[in-house]
Amino acid sequence: MAHAGVVLINKKGEVLMQHRDDNPDIINPGYWAYIAGQKEESDENHEQTAKRELKEETGYVADKLYPFLEEDYVRADGVKSIRYMFWAIYDDQQKINCFEGQEMVFLGLTELENKKILPEHKRICYLAVEGAKKKGAI
Repeated sequence: MAHAGVVLINKKGEVLMQHRDDNPDIINPGYWAYIAGQKEESDENHEQTAKRELKEETGYVADKLYPFLEEDYVRADGVKSIRYMFWAIYDDQQKINCFEGQEMVFLGLTELENKKILPEHKRICYLAVEGAKKKGAI
């Protein structure tokens, strides 16, 4: 199984986080998470999966994604997967909608410390912002 995600970063270095639904039938209910989802189509590459998930969950269409992480991991439900992560810079033009979860909010990295968030999601957000800074994007 493969998953792809996007850490959308605004010019202040804040990351877009989704406050997941409290539905006990989903993975990590009530947690804060970056935008991600499962690769569904056999002809879809990981970047296309990440862009599709971003659009489905927020309505945002990313111009350019920057790959920064590929790793094996085990989901909270015990399923082994491969995670493909990208970062993108928010264009300050398109509206961010909340089509999935309770809310979508840009949060500063220090604000993540006070949120119910998986440790690897926090680590990945820090890595994405670090990559954007190195690229001079923020």
